[in-house]
Amino acid sequence: MPIKQEEFSILSSWKQWTDAPNMLYHNIVTQAFGLLRERTAKVSTLVTEGQWLKRQQEVRQILMELVGPFPEKTPLNPEIVGIINKNGYRMEKVIYESRPEFYVTACLFIPDGLAGKAPVILNPIGHSDNAFRGPLYQTVILNLVKKGFIVLTYDPIGQGERLQYFNHEEGRSNIGWSTCEHSYIGSQCFVCGSSFARYRIWDGIRGIDYLLTRDEVESQAAGLLRLTFQPLMKEFTPLLRNAI
Repeated sequence: MPIKQEEFSILSSWKQWTDAPNMLYHNIVTQAFGLLRERTAKVSTLVTEGQWLKRQQEVRQILMELVGPFPEKTPLNPEIVGIINKNGYRMEKVIYESRPEFYVTACLFIPDGLAGKAPVILNPIGHSDNAFRGPLYQTVILNLVKKGFIVLTYDPIGQGERLQYFNHEEGRSNIGWSTCEHSYIGSQCFVCGSSFARYRIWDGIRGIDYLLTRDEVESQAAGLLRLTFQPLMKEFTPLLRNAI
């Protein structure tokens, strides 16, 4: 294979170089859109069930290479550290270990008057500093609870009660707000050959494991467990609207 000649001409990409503050952004976006075009081209050739199944396996392998492998499942050691009774539901403050001594602070919302087992929803949260405690997230959670769902929501790493670079004297993160912590942790994971997404996804997987230990939970409703997973929000938005 012939060696591609390196481009030394400055003028050919002068427009990009004149926007120095956004050079990294432009470089990443260029790569991203190139990969999206490759994906579109590949998917457009898929016709048979066998081709789609092969593609599914390829995507799974790529994802595992990027964010995996995940660790072995270890004891969750869950602990309920507080219960708050509200009008029509109760909130249980839960802590579980997604990895040994790696604590996830969470809250389980349970409707009053359950006649039997109830469907459940795992509700990851966006980038807000106070995580699920924000009014917007509370509105969604409580609407679902009023419809009879049990909802487990938890603090992502770097948010709520899970600040990783906490300044005890100032009562805040040394790094900055949530997305700053995410970027900092991501960089540390990257240089170690790991991925921040690996930790985030694993917290959610172990959250599902915790839900399935609860007597109130209808385990056959496992399809609902990922209804509000952030990566699937676009696909499930119509379902979420109907639920609310």
